[in-house]
Amino acid sequence: MTFAIPTAPARALDALGPAGRRRAAAAAGSLFASDVSVPSPALDPVPVVLGPEEWGELSAGLVQRARLLDALHADLYGPRTVLGSDVAPAAALLADPAYLRTATSIPSRGGTHLLALGCTVQRAADGGWQVLADHTDVPDGAGVALELRRALSRSAPELYSSTALRRLHPFMDGMRSALHQRSRAEGRAGRAVVLTDSTDPLRAFDHHWFANLLGAPVVSVTDLRTGSGSLSLRLPGADPDPGDGIDALVRLVPSALLDPLDLGPTPLGGVTGLVEAARCGDVEVLNPLGAGILENPALARALPDLCRQLLHEDLLLRPAEDDPADPATAPGAAPPSTAPSLDPAGGDALVERPVRLQLLVMAGADGFEVMPGGIARTADAAPETLKDIWVAVPPSSSAGAETHGGAGTTGASGTGGADAVTGLSPYPAMTRSVGSDLFWFGRYLERVDSTARLLRTVLDSTNDLSAETGRAPHTALAVLLEATTDVTTTFPGFHTIDVHDTGAVRDEIRSLLHDTGRPGSLAQSFAALAHTTRGLRDLVSDSVWPSISRMRGRIRALGGADEPLEQGLTDMVDGCLALSGAVADSMPRDLGWDLTETGRRIERTSALLALLKAALGGRRSAAAEARVTAAVVAITESGATYRRTYHAAVQPELLLELLIGDATLPRSLAFQLDRLGAVLDRLPERTPAVELRAPLTALRSRVGAWQPRELLTPRDEEPGSPTGLVAEAGAAMESVRELSTALENRFFRASESTSPWGFDDV
Repeated sequence: MTFAIPTAPARALDALGPAGRRRAAAAAGSLFASDVSVPSPALDPVPVVLGPEEWGELSAGLVQRARLLDALHADLYGPRTVLGSDVAPAAALLADPAYLRTATSIPSRGGTHLLALGCTVQRAADGGWQVLADHTDVPDGAGVALELRRALSRSAPELYSSTALRRLHPFMDGMRSALHQRSRAEGRAGRAVVLTDSTDPLRAFDHHWFANLLGAPVVSVTDLRTGSGSLSLRLPGADPDPGDGIDALVRLVPSALLDPLDLGPTPLGGVTGLVEAARCGDVEVLNPLGAGILENPALARALPDLCRQLLHEDLLLRPAEDDPADPATAPGAAPPSTAPSLDPAGGDALVERPVRLQLLVMAGADGFEVMPGGIARTADAAPETLKDIWVAVPPSSSAGAETHGGAGTTGASGTGGADAVTGLSPYPAMTRSVGSDLFWFGRYLERVDSTARLLRTVLDSTNDLSAETGRAPHTALAVLLEATTDVTTTFPGFHTIDVHDTGAVRDEIRSLLHDTGRPGSLAQSFAALAHTTRGLRDLVSDSVWPSISRMRGRIRALGGADEPLEQGLTDMVDGCLALSGAVADSMPRDLGWDLTETGRRIERTSALLALLKAALGGRRSAAAEARVTAAVVAITESGATYRRTYHAAVQPELLLELLIGDATLPRSLAFQLDRLGAVLDRLPERTPAVELRAPLTALRSRVGAWQPRELLTPRDEEPGSPTGLVAEAGAAMESVRELSTALENRFFRASESTSPWGFDDV
């Protein structure tokens, strides 16, 4: 049996033709990879289309299944009557480690215990639906489903405009309203957060996008604290505040990893006392703790009988029979239905491929509802391909009337009604972990930018100076190469390389460009930037991800045969400018912006001090000094300002005066210190912290007393003798490190840690 394509989309696919369908698939993959910041899986623009009748049959079965599993959870963690019957597989359930006995007797606020249920289904050749797997502990896929539709609809708009289909965002709007209505407490607007800790980039994207759709901030276990039976947020730098309590915790982390006190040791650390806080009723955990027991295979086989016992109904969706040859997917005895798909062998004609559907059921204002779409995955020997699932609107209805709306969609944003929420309490700007990510996002963005600028200038200088003869060019080249090592802290680097050995110099530059395992290299700094950005998906603009994707492609292509390295590094600098602009134009000027700005200013200050110390910290000939100074001008992009200010040839003393004291120059020390002072004054502190103010005060006093002529005076007349700038810049860099450490200790690090063995360190 096959999923037939209706006439209108079939015509649109024919109009695209084989080449158009392939182009749409490639474009969708590029968009997907750009948005998700990971390599895209294979995508197929040919959808799996479900008609109104078959969708009605499938969704009714999924809603019934959610009601059944919800009733089972209520019984297994309540009176446990099913364990005393002959229907439930009591022995298998009691032996399953997912059955968390310490999570019993936890109350539920809403009409259901479960918030979401993920189901993998297939339609057998006889036309009946089979459930292959239930996902109740960590149901996911909603974020990827919406991203899949967005990428495919943008790559083949004429295909998507050919058919009236159910939209996904109205469904999530209704679920968001229902969640926030459910989390209301004592007549006030509740606070819901989403807990995630996924290290897989695609799952992390899915979880962050899901949280964004629910309108709830993402937190990690280190952002949470318990006390007096309640759960609250750790805010950056703030003392405990009862107003930071959490009413609903949507967890996308396995239950067993959440509470080392009641649930045992966990590598995640967990939130000590979470089970007790949930039992007290001040916070509701969704899905509830211990929901993973509902995934038990023996329980799945007993569902037909349990449905008759608990719901007094026949089970509408039958479970697939176990297949020992394929225990991971457990396909049923009957083969799955097929869907028209792109030929994995590259042929022009569409071919039939078996597919399985990944769908999501969520608890809304009036009970469980099924998201009208999802992810279809091919299930044959060829590489897996993802397809969009369309739910067609009945011909007699308009698309607008059939898209999900209903009760609960106006809740918080409605204009009237007794249940309208009129006093929403604002969420905090961020938690400690998000604040740390923003701080390091600023630092890594600046580090990638400064490293790319430095390497670009050094490459230009290497090409120019290598062709010159005499001592001065080689002295200048050695200074610039060693300065590269000092600024990037990639020791020993060029300090142990003979500048005349062009092969060794080239190898070291290649390592600085491509070695992701070398701290301080361009590749490692960019990898850290991309990794940090993934945790900020619900805080930054969508335009950030194309910039990240383009930069990733450029850094992989650096050093290719088709273009010079300088052009690739220029593209990296342009990418940093685009990323900086996207953040500046979209981020609210709140605590998040201040922490990002703090990270950028600290990193730029450190890099500038290191550059000045390495490049201008020694006595050299006038010819060598002129070449080095010209390179510093290029790295700091201060040439135009220098020429307008001094109307003279570049001189070390005048350049140092400009880079130290010109508060209007965005890359000067004075500019960075002014910005740092303004940001520190805005940080949330009940009383000014001495450990924050002291390093900045010391840094300002030191830099304010600098005289360029004195700084550039060597200690003796020997060639290469260090100038006073070496000691002064080194002391200033130490003050910057103290300031950075104090910021991290005060705003990002938890005041206490939890032992992985299940008890607090004392």
